[in-house]
Amino acid sequence: MTLRILVVDDDPNVLRIIAALLRQWRYEVTVAHDGLEAWDILRQGQIRLVISDWMMPGLTGPELCRRVRAAEFANYIYLILLTGRNDRTSLVQGMDAGADDFMVKPVYREELRVRVRAGERILRLEAELEERNHRLDQANRTLSEAYSTIRHDLESAAGMQQALLPPPLRLPEVTVEWLFQPCSFVAGDMFDYFTLGGRQLSFYQLDVAGHGVPAALLSFTLSRLLSQGAEEKRLRRQETGQNEASIPQLVVGELNRRFQSGIDPLLYFTMIYGNLDLPSGQVNLTLAGHPRPIWLRRASRRAEWVGSGGFPVGMLPEAEYETTSFGLARGDRLFLYSDGVTECANPAGEFFSGPRLLRLVEDTTELSATTVAERIGQALREWKGDNQHRDDITVLVLEREP
Repeated sequence: MTLRILVVDDDPNVLRIIAALLRQWRYEVTVAHDGLEAWDILRQGQIRLVISDWMMPGLTGPELCRRVRAAEFANYIYLILLTGRNDRTSLVQGMDAGADDFMVKPVYREELRVRVRAGERILRLEAELEERNHRLDQANRTLSEAYSTIRHDLESAAGMQQALLPPPLRLPEVTVEWLFQPCSFVAGDMFDYFTLGGRQLSFYQLDVAGHGVPAALLSFTLSRLLSQGAEEKRLRRQETGQNEASIPQLVVGELNRRFQSGIDPLLYFTMIYGNLDLPSGQVNLTLAGHPRPIWLRRASRRAEWVGSGGFPVGMLPEAEYETTSFGLARGDRLFLYSDGVTECANPAGEFFSGPRLLRLVEDTTELSATTVAERIGQALREWKGDNQHRDDITVLVLEREP
């Protein structure tokens, strides 16, 4: 597109010479005989470069520059001032008024050519920058729309994940409460509990390595597989004659066999799987790299860790698992929790830690299971200073009714 230049001078001879040279160089030229006429032309919005005399009636060159800079034109206007003055003071005054360049009369042909071309390059760069900014704005709008879509999908997924969580359980023999705070929209933590045969409560808690969508997808898969004891029932039919104590390790061992990942070696999960015989209070559970659960003995108000670590599921195909068995007395509680609880860091970088959780469990012995779960959440918020956790927070509280 041909650059349109406005030449302003009250001297007709100067005006004619400069306009002729510019047209010779293939520029589109408009002329004005004073500053006021030039201002009227500029307001039409088609001029990109102005060559203006300094001293003119009505509106001087510097005054014209100030008006242009104060106005809000759609595009930048490049301003060159002409003057008979050849001193630093005039140069400073012209630049302060908003001029981009400065030429001293008489105007020489080659000097005029190179200064106009310099202005043309700057205007071209400005146009390119504007085009890039336009494309960037379009890209930002596209990204914003994509982010909104992703956010909506994640919020929907989080709602679905929350819907998979079981409601608190109230049975004559046992109460189950929980605390669940994902670190992002969706979590890698999952848990469930369900009764089998009318006299057994089976339960599990798992924590998929990593965070966000990949962890949540595996968590969803495992939740469907373990839903309402489907995997346990299948193994019971397949492994007839097994005693109750061996069922948790059979379930964990089968999951380890099925979920060996040859695609991502970091795609594994820790878990606890267990069952509680409701009439007797006998607990059998298997740990696979998960934090050891806490057993609170109500009679002595003392808490202790039970079980041993084991290997995470999906890490070693030949891993073997063991079952830990013990008996919950009336009023005893069993706490299952993810490492996001004990590794919750305060502003100084100090972990909440297992011993601190153990003391909290002991200190809240006389409170209800519901209140205890709430108090753990409150303690973690106070420890962290906010509710924006770096890892998923999950606590499961099983209480054998007094």
